[in-house]
Amino acid sequence: MPIQQVCSNGQMEAAEDVAKLIAEHRQSLAELERLGKRAMQAEGTDAILLGQRLDAVMAEEATVRRRAAIAPVATIAEMRMKAAYFQRLTAHGWCEIDVDDWRALLGSFTKLQS
Repeated sequence: MPIQQVCSNGQMEAAEDVAKLIAEHRQSLAELERLGKRAMQAEGTDAILLGQRLDAVMAEEATVRRRAAIAPVATIAEMRMKAAYFQRLTAHGWCEIDVDDWRALLGSFTKLQS
């Protein structure tokens, strides 16, 4: 039986591999950093357009981070991978993790089948 998760829209969908979600989040962070650097140097109309794009990428990053936090773990190795990744996010200040993400992360660990 495949593991399923509930997304923010309430629809059930097959859970993605934890490693893929972490990779997707890392790409989102890289995009956010790249746009942030460009926005800091931009002026005029370019700054406005980059600011709007930056807001959209920030929202996308938060969504991907939530999906990674919610994703159920199937093995102890996946649990360790997720825990280590979120620990690195906070230790290096790469992004702010809100309380709901922490709850989702810890909740995903409690659902591990022994």
